[in-house]
Amino acid sequence: MEFFEPTSVQEAVRLLDAYGESARPVAGGTFVSILLKQGLAAPSCLVSLGRVPGLDAITFDPHEGLRLGALVTHRAVERSPLVRSHLPVVADAFHLIANVRIRNVGTVGGNLCEADYASDPPPVLTALGAEVVAVGPGGARTIPAESFIVGHYQTALAPNELLVEVRIPPPGANCRATYVKHVSRSSEDRPCIGVAAALWTDAAGRCQSVRVAVGAVADPVQRVPEAEAMARGEALTPSLARAIAERYARAVEPIADLRGSAWYRREMVRVFVRRALERLIDAEG
Repeated sequence: MEFFEPTSVQEAVRLLDAYGESARPVAGGTFVSILLKQGLAAPSCLVSLGRVPGLDAITFDPHEGLRLGALVTHRAVERSPLVRSHLPVVADAFHLIANVRIRNVGTVGGNLCEADYASDPPPVLTALGAEVVAVGPGGARTIPAESFIVGHYQTALAPNELLVEVRIPPPGANCRATYVKHVSRSSEDRPCIGVAAALWTDAAGRCQSVRVAVGAVADPVQRVPEAEAMARGEALTPSLARAIAERYARAVEPIADLRGSAWYRREMVRVFVRRALERLIDAEG
């Protein structure tokens, strides 16, 4: 196995292009190391991103929003004054990832490229309308976070593309957002279900838009636009929250694993979508 340490995004992309699917980029290494130790992956080369400058930056612009470099660690997001000031829901979600040892090593880009269905950041990024910036031989392109994970450990990236940044648009003063997580085994476990909800209201407090993203119940993050549309133009109330949660529970097709059966997950969708929306109601007061 060959090991490369490029010093630019362009050099890293050239290596990925040359080696194709036999190459694997490495950020924090928390996932890749498990794959290698268990014999689940045998790449012919590893492309470490640790020496590529600029990928560990967190910036915020009032017009462009929050930018998280691919090498920003979970711990850095959790503790960042910029993130906590402008998008505290993002900091809160990253705080819930595994344990502090993992958060000190794992990265924003590595987490998304792992494409683990039972992960905390994807639902939050989806609810906030985030985008992923990928760079390949043909240049850069943006991919909606909602569309980035396409299946079990599969992303929308081509083998010769590299995730370099996550962009979250400015939420605006009329936005409230939350993330609720349920674990069925231990406090450090991956979620059995994670629900992120973001609500934008008008001057009268009526819903202009709501986005509810359910993670860890199926391979991609789940949204039900027809359920979200029930709130448009309405004041969000407990009864409306229950109705939206019921629509989600009927629409989602959950998987079964060690954390819960399909039946159990469907029941938890009903519970935690309602709880997430009720948190937004409580935040208004």
